[in-house]
Amino acid sequence: MKEMESSDSHSQERTLLEGVLHYLAILVRYRWLIIGMTVAGAVGAVVFSLITLRLPPEQSPLPNRYRAQATLLLGEDPTEGGVGAILESMGMSVPGAGGTASGRLMLQVLNSRSFLDNVIERAGMIEYYGMHGATRTQQRGLVQANSGVSYNDRTGVLAISYEAIHPQYAYQVVNAMVAELDSWFRERGVLTRGRTLVALQETLAEVEREMSEIEDEIRLFQQRYGVLSVEELATSQSTMLRGLETELVQLERAIRTQRERTRIENDPELIRLRTERDIAAQLMREIEAGYAGADRSMPPRAELPQLAQQLGRLQTNLEIQRRIATSLQQQYEVARLSAETSAAFTVLEHAEVPEAKVGPFRGQLSMMITMAAFGAGIALAFLHYGWKSLRANPRLMGIIAQSKSKSKSDESS
Repeated sequence: MKEMESSDSHSQERTLLEGVLHYLAILVRYRWLIIGMTVAGAVGAVVFSLITLRLPPEQSPLPNRYRAQATLLLGEDPTEGGVGAILESMGMSVPGAGGTASGRLMLQVLNSRSFLDNVIERAGMIEYYGMHGATRTQQRGLVQANSGVSYNDRTGVLAISYEAIHPQYAYQVVNAMVAELDSWFRERGVLTRGRTLVALQETLAEVEREMSEIEDEIRLFQQRYGVLSVEELATSQSTMLRGLETELVQLERAIRTQRERTRIENDPELIRLRTERDIAAQLMREIEAGYAGADRSMPPRAELPQLAQQLGRLQTNLEIQRRIATSLQQQYEVARLSAETSAAFTVLEHAEVPEAKVGPFRGQLSMMITMAAFGAGIALAFLHYGWKSLRANPRLMGIIAQSKSKSKSDESS
């Protein structure tokens, strides 16, 4: 058994070795074909590369490409206006991190249709690329295919680049994109902050109107009672009552003294004193009950606490409205200054005219073409050898002839 197994293994190894040698022999037989196609491919790749270098960029099938790039810093907090206000005005949610919100908004703006259309017009792309007959979608697709945007949410840095066959034009397009981005945010920011300023102005006007109404009520109270405060009114009323009480006591003493002196009830002096006493008593009753004179009014003494509360409430409301007005005025000034000085981003590095190409890599292309030609030579060698072997075998050729005749008979039937 062992001898049979060893003989089988030796026969398999011999068969495998014979197969490898057979294919090597085929390659050696067609070596000049393989070498010729490889050399032709290499020479063709080199010649093609030289031609692409010699021809003008507009006519070259493989022109050099140049990339210009600008770097922007996004660091504004969206919870304090600016980008956040624009996001809210557009109905978008404001994330927790300012850089993330700004970056997401920037990426959406850079890929928006209106932005791309403005960049196409600003950079003169229709004339440069000859896209007069192209649709808007095709024009936008060309811009997106040649531009690149990368954003780092950790640092808040946004990089905008553009590739073109002319370095000056790549530089021009990147500057146009940055300028359009700045214009986009300034327009939206002015509109958003303008709405904020209008809202603050309306709220401030409403507060001032309430302040004016409260001041009018306090002024009417003071004019009605002829005092500046309820405390002053109470003091004035108490002073008047004490004076009338003193006068009333004095009149009572005078009446008693005059009655004892004259003993006549119809004495004119006694009548005068009694009349003055009645007037003083009536005036005291009117002061305590309240009265309305020609130029001022006197409230009842029992209503003074309620009037004090009413006037105190008016003065408290007036003070609250004054504080609100001061706060709104400060917010308005801050929003106005922010609308004049704030920006959505800062340009860290402006675009420069690129000096080194970013592609194509003709050396790698030549190597790939050479390897493809080498592989194609090997495949052609095996195909040619197989065809010759097929024609040299009469049995296989007879089978092929029979199959052809059978197919023709089937077609005729």
